[in-house]
Amino acid sequence: MVAVVAALGAPFDTDPQLSQLSLTVSDFAALDRGGPIEAGMACLGVASFALLAVARRGVAALRGTVAVLMVAWGAGLVAAAVIPTDPLTVHLSASAYVHRYASIVAFLAMPLAGLVLARRLRTAGAGTEARRTVQWLRRLSIAAIAGAAVMALSAGPGNRELIGLVERLLLGCDVALLALIGHYVQSQLPTRNNARSHRRELRSKHEPLPETAALTA
Repeated sequence: MVAVVAALGAPFDTDPQLSQLSLTVSDFAALDRGGPIEAGMACLGVASFALLAVARRGVAALRGTVAVLMVAWGAGLVAAAVIPTDPLTVHLSASAYVHRYASIVAFLAMPLAGLVLARRLRTAGAGTEARRTVQWLRRLSIAAIAGAAVMALSAGPGNRELIGLVERLLLGCDVALLALIGHYVQSQLPTRNNARSHRRELRSKHEPLPETAALTA
């Protein structure tokens, strides 16, 4: 969340006169290389990798396709943060095109991961909490995909009308999806007490029997 606040609040510090409605986050990042916008994007990407690493301990629903899509999201964010774009007044360079397509991959990968995860959880037929998670995964994913479509129209025939606003709404949906997936992973991992009980149970199974018990057997 700190990364998101830094990325969204940085434009005010870069130039308060610039419009957040018609300029994208990348447009502001081009004016403030190495600033909080790029740092926030990189932090989100790294946080996604960390979440996947934690989920490997026992959350099967995040394996396979979901994991691949989340890696694409994280890698796209990190690449967009490291590889700069160009200001609007300059013709796009090769690095700017890499930045653009890395951002597109990231923005599309997260909602697709949300839809795949929602389908898996719905198929599993879990309890009320899981059903609520499925509903929000689907809502946020559909909203993000719709936002990506509107953003594409705005970048083309829409002459970038309100492209900044649409992108920020899209980014908000993606970050909310990441937070929701993180909450789901946390709910699926064993608690510390359960882990201790499990370790005690394993130790008791492997401990040698007392001599009296062995003689009786």
